[in-house]
Amino acid sequence: MSALLALVLAAAPGCPAALAAGAAPADDLASRAPALVEALDQAGAGGPTAALAASARAAAAAAPAARDAAVAAFRGALARHCALANLPAAPEASAADRAALTEILARPELAQARSDPYALWRALLRLWDRIVELLGTEEAERYASLGRALFLGVAAAALVLVLAGLRRRSGERGTAARPAGSARALPEADESAARAEEALRSGDGRGAVRYALLAALGALERAGAVPRGRALTNEEVVAITTSADLAALAGAFDRAVYGGMPVAPEEARTAVERARRIAGTAGAAA
Repeated sequence: MSALLALVLAAAPGCPAALAAGAAPADDLASRAPALVEALDQAGAGGPTAALAASARAAAAAAPAARDAAVAAFRGALARHCALANLPAAPEASAADRAALTEILARPELAQARSDPYALWRALLRLWDRIVELLGTEEAERYASLGRALFLGVAAAALVLVLAGLRRRSGERGTAARPAGSARALPEADESAARAEEALRSGDGRGAVRYALLAALGALERAGAVPRGRALTNEEVVAITTSADLAALAGAFDRAVYGGMPVAPEEARTAVERARRIAGTAGAAA
C-alpha cells in the first residue's frame, strides 16, 4: 500500500472504495451515485459531503443526453473531495482572515441574508394569542384557529401591499436618479487588488493568492461578467467566464486557502499577475 493511500485511509477511510466505485460505466454510476455518497459517509468521508451529494443527485436526475457530462462532473467532485480530505488541517484563521470575513459580511448585498424573515410572522402570532387571551371567552376559544388564520391572512396581505408600494417608490427614485446613458449601476471597487500587492511585497503568499482571487472576482462583477453577491462557487464562476487565468487562480486559491498548502513566492507573483490580466480584460470589455 502506497504512502498516499495510507494517508487517504487515515483521513477518509471510505474514499478508496468510493473512488473505485466511481470508475463504473456512466449509465451504471448515474443511478448509483447517491448511494455511493451515502456509503462514503458511513465508512468515513473525511469531511462534509453536502456538495458531493448534490452532484450525485444531479447525475442521477440527468437526462440521457446530459448524463455523461453530469457523471463526469460527479467523478471530478468525488476526486476533489478525497484529495481535500487527504490534506493536512489548515491553520486557524488569522486576524487578517477575520478582518476580511467581517468586511465581506458587512457588504449591503448580504444584509438581507442576515435578516430574520420569520420575525414579523412570529410577532403576529404572539399578538393574536394575546388577543384571544384577553377575550378569554368560550366563543373566542372555539373560533381561535379560524380567527388566527384570517388574522394572519389579512396581516400578510397588508404587508405584501406595503412592501409592493415601497418597492415601486424605490424603483421610481432609482430611475429618476440614474444618469442618462448609464446601463447599470456598477459596484464600488474594493481594496482586494491593493491588499494582494501589499501581501506580495510582504512575503505573505497565501494572502496574495486570496486577495488576488477576490480582486479578480470584483473586477468581473463590476464588468457584469458574473453576478454579484458571491453566491457561486469558484468552479461555477470559472465555467461562466471560461477564463484560463481565472481557472488557474481559483485552483491556486483552493490549494492555498482551502487546502492550507504553502505558497511559493513565484506562485504568489503569478497569481497577482493573473488577477491584473483578468481586471484589465474585464475593464476593457465593460
